[in-house]
Amino acid sequence: EISNAFISINKNNKIRKFRETGTLAATGRHFLREGGAWMGKKIKNQYHPPFCAAMELELREEKKLECYVEYPLNKKPNQVDFLVKASTVNVKGNGICAIFKKVNLFEYKSPDAALGVKVYYRSMGYMYLYLAYHNDVSQTDELTITFARERKPNKLIQRFQKQGFEVALYQPGIYHVKKRDHVDMQIIVMQELGKEYAWLTKLTDHVEQKDMEGLVEEFEKLDTERDRLNAEAVMDFMTKLNKEKQWVKELEGMGEFRDLFKKDFEERDNKITELSRQLKDQSEQLKDQSEQLKDQSEQLKDQSEQLKDQSERLNDKEAEN
Repeated sequence: EISNAFISINKNNKIRKFRETGTLAATGRHFLREGGAWMGKKIKNQYHPPFCAAMELELREEKKLECYVEYPLNKKPNQVDFLVKASTVNVKGNGICAIFKKVNLFEYKSPDAALGVKVYYRSMGYMYLYLAYHNDVSQTDELTITFARERKPNKLIQRFQKQGFEVALYQPGIYHVKKRDHVDMQIIVMQELGKEYAWLTKLTDHVEQKDMEGLVEEFEKLDTERDRLNAEAVMDFMTKLNKEKQWVKELEGMGEFRDLFKKDFEERDNKITELSRQLKDQSEQLKDQSEQLKDQSEQLKDQSEQLKDQSERLNDKEAEN
């Protein structure tokens, strides 16, 4: 906690100062904070880190994909918001992955940022920069571009249609944009996505208490530290956006949120521990049984040798007679 203090940050060889009136927290190169101002100007919410966290969570079941945040396109400071690499050229997935190819670039815009033709041109530039500086792809039909924003970019869609692109609704909230001899693209309208996208749909200030019920089950499914950290980033940001709502105030901030889900994690971990203990006991029992079978096998082998000796002696007696 830092109150009424000036904080100096050295970024790009420049010293900047701002007055902090809340909690300062760093996520990557972004600073998330409560209240305060930067050089006298109100600081906007940083949507990109929680968007990347939510996107990783939505794609976590796709084992053939690797996700990268703020991926550098060359040695100069050009970075794409989010990038997904696949082990094959044609992923043949569902939902967001339906158009995926070997390299998939994402351009995300926060609710108050424009998603227009200039963003499209810049994304095309990012694609060609990637082709120029990376060796894992060699042509545009090995890449895709995804645009994402909470609201539908109607003007951009109309411009695409005027330029001969086919814009088709693949599923609620996902529009495929295609044209012959052009890189495949899609537009994700997050406020139109279905309930199956539990994380992306929570990056809004319209979350109600009933919307949280499904997240408890989603939390229980997370089994890696990375997924838990991503989920925490989304939850932190969602709570910040909805902090004025009464149901959030009643939970007294993220502390009780974490306690709420910590209980679910502990119950799950206890179940896993108990199952592990049972499996260990079964393994010991099987080991004991294996030893018993081994002893029985040795006994049978000895008996077989004895019978063989007896048989040979009988044969010798018959031969003498």
